[in-house]
Amino acid sequence: MAPARRRLHGPPRFRPPQRPFHHGSRCAMHLQFPQRGPPMRSIRSSRPFSIGPLPGSCPARPRLLALVAMVLAAASTWAQEGAAEGAAPDGRTLFNRFCYECHRGPGKSNGPTLAAIQRMGSDQVLTSMTAGKMMEQAAEMTTAEIFAVVNYLTAGNDAMKAAMPESARCAGEPTVSTERVPLPGWGVDPANTRFQPDSTITRENVGRLELAWAFALPDVADVRSQPVVTEDTVFVAAISGGVYALDRESGCIEWEHETGATLRTSLALGRAGERTVLFVGDIGATVHAIDAHTGEGLWSESVALFDASATTGTPVPYRGADGRDVLFVPLSAFGVVLATNPRYECCKSHGAVLALDATTGERLWVTRMTKDAVPTYKSSEGVQQWGPSGVPVWTTPTLDPERGQLYVGTGENTSSPATYLSDSIVALEMTTGAIRWVFQGTRDDAFNMACGRRAGPNCPKENGPDFDFGAAAVLATSSSGKQIVVAGQKSGEVHALDPQTGRVLWQNRLSQGSALGGVHWGISVVGDRVLVPIADPPFPRPGYTPKPGVYALDLETGELLWEHRAERRCELDMAALRGGENPWPECPFQYSFSAAPMASEEVLFAAALDGRVYAFDIASGEILWQDHTVRSYQAVNGIEAHGGAIDNAGVQLAGDSLFVLSGYSLFGQMPGNVMLVYRVAAE
Repeated sequence: MAPARRRLHGPPRFRPPQRPFHHGSRCAMHLQFPQRGPPMRSIRSSRPFSIGPLPGSCPARPRLLALVAMVLAAASTWAQEGAAEGAAPDGRTLFNRFCYECHRGPGKSNGPTLAAIQRMGSDQVLTSMTAGKMMEQAAEMTTAEIFAVVNYLTAGNDAMKAAMPESARCAGEPTVSTERVPLPGWGVDPANTRFQPDSTITRENVGRLELAWAFALPDVADVRSQPVVTEDTVFVAAISGGVYALDRESGCIEWEHETGATLRTSLALGRAGERTVLFVGDIGATVHAIDAHTGEGLWSESVALFDASATTGTPVPYRGADGRDVLFVPLSAFGVVLATNPRYECCKSHGAVLALDATTGERLWVTRMTKDAVPTYKSSEGVQQWGPSGVPVWTTPTLDPERGQLYVGTGENTSSPATYLSDSIVALEMTTGAIRWVFQGTRDDAFNMACGRRAGPNCPKENGPDFDFGAAAVLATSSSGKQIVVAGQKSGEVHALDPQTGRVLWQNRLSQGSALGGVHWGISVVGDRVLVPIADPPFPRPGYTPKPGVYALDLETGELLWEHRAERRCELDMAALRGGENPWPECPFQYSFSAAPMASEEVLFAAALDGRVYAFDIASGEILWQDHTVRSYQAVNGIEAHGGAIDNAGVQLAGDSLFVLSGYSLFGQMPGNVMLVYRVAAE
C-alpha cells in the first residue's frame, strides 16, 4: 500500500505555473516595472526593471519573493515570444560578458564555478541576480537578458525538478517528539562548545560507522544548514526553501514546509510560548518560525536594516528567568560582494544583533555594529563612496546567562574608515543589547571583493587583510572550573579572553591566515582541549606558507598538544586548472579544513573541502576512521544525490549517529546536495 501523503505547509516551491504564491510575511508587495505595451509584455522593455518602495516602514527584502514567483511563472512565455520575434538575448554570451571572470573555473575563489551554478535551480539563480549577491553585476541587464542568463545556466536541471515522490513520505500522520533534543542548534549548547555529550561514539566503536541512509536536498548545489535532531526526528533545511522533518530511523518525510525563500542559516529549536518551534533565516534577512510538531508556519519577520542585509549565523532561542521567550539574531550583509561593481556606491550596509520576541517576531532591541554611513570620497571612477560600513555579524551568538551577556564575532569594514568594532569579539547585555566590552583582534581592516591582486575602484584604502571572526566564540569551562571565552579568527589566531572583561588570557597563532584561511566556521572544546580546524587555501604567493589542518590546544595555556596537517592526496594539473578545466572529483584544488567540527567525549569529527570526513582521537590526534563523500548516493527520497566539498556546518553528532552535510560550491568548491547519516554497526 502506498504511504499516506504527509502535510505540506507554507507557500509552494517556485515551480510555475502550478500553484499560486503566498508568503508568510505581513509586508505587502508593490512591484514597479517599465510601462510599455500590454502588462505581461511590458517587462520585455529594453530598460532594467525596478522594484518600487513598500508602503509604510516595511523592509525591502521580502519583495523579492513575490517578484521571483511572478517572473518565473512568465519566464518561458517571454523566452518563446523573444525567440519568435528574433530578439531573444543569448544567455551564454551575456554570462561570458558579465559573469565569466569570477565563475570561469575551479581556480577562482570569488564564487561558485559554472559547473556548480548549473546544478542550482532557476529560483536560486534568479534570486541572486535580482536581490542577492549578484544584483549589482546584473544591474545593467534588461529583464529579458536576466532570464536568458538564468535559462542558460539552469535549463539542463530544471527539467529534473519534481515534487517529492510519495514513496519518500512516511505513512500516517506526523509523529514528531521533542521531549529529548540532543542537537537543538549550532553549538549543541548555549556556550557553543560543539561538544556532544549525547554521542555514544568512542575510539573503540568509531571504526564500525556505516552509512545508514542519505537524503537529497532538492534543487541545490550547496548543503549549508545544520540539522536539528530530537529522539525520533531529524529536521533539515534546503537552500531552495524547504524545511523537512525526517524520521530519524528511516529518513522518510514526516512533514514538509515551504518558506518560499532562499534559506541561509542553520536550524535552531526552542520554545515560543506553549509551542516548540524551529527558527531559520534566509538570504533576504527574514526569520521564519515553524511549528516543529506540525510544520505549520507561525510567523516570518524581516530583520533587515538595508537592502544588502542577510542572515548567516544561526538564530539562538532563549527562555529568560522571567519566562519570556527571546530569539537572538545575528545580522550580516553582502555589500562585500556588491562592491565588485565599480559603479556601485560602496558601502552603506552594516551588521547588527537583534533580539526578537520568539512568539511573535516583534523586535525587542537592535544593536548596530557601526554608525550610519556618510559620503566620504569619490572613487577613481568618480563614484561616491560611503562609510563606515560592514562589520557583519557572521557568527552564532554565544549565551552566558550567569553574567547576563552574549558574545558575537564580527567581520571587517567593507569601506573606509575602519572602525573599532570590526574583527572583534563583542559582549552584549542580553536584556538591552548594550555593549559591555570589546576585544579587537585586528585593527584597521577594511576590505571587500573589489580588492585583490589588482584592486578595483571600490577597494577601500586599507585593502584588508580581511581577518573576520566567522566562527562562533565558545564559553568554555576548564577542569579547574575556570571560564574562558575562546575564539578563532581568519588570521589563524586563537584568542582566549576573560568573559568578565575581555582581557586577553593567551593567544596562539597557528597559521598566517588569509581572506579564505585561518579559522572559518567553528571550533570545538572538549574538557581541557580546544580543537581547531585551519582552512588555509593552497594559493601560491610569495611569503605565504599555508598550514591547513586540525590542531589541539590546552584550554588554560594555549599550548599546542597535537596537530594534523592536511595534504592534497592526488596530483593536480595546475596548467589545466589555470586553463579552466574542472579537476573534480579526481583531484579538487581545495583540501583544507573549513567546516565547523563536532566532538564526542573521545572522538573529534572534522571534514575537509575535498569531501573527506575524519574521526580523530582527541587525546592523540590519531585518525581513527575516515570516509570520502564525493560520489553518487541512492537517496531515500528518490532524488539524485551527490556529495562534494564539506564546509560550513560540516558534521553533527547525536547518539550513535554521525550526520555529514556534503556539497558546498562557494569559492570554486565542489557542489553537492546530500545529507549523509552514519550509524555504529553492531559487532
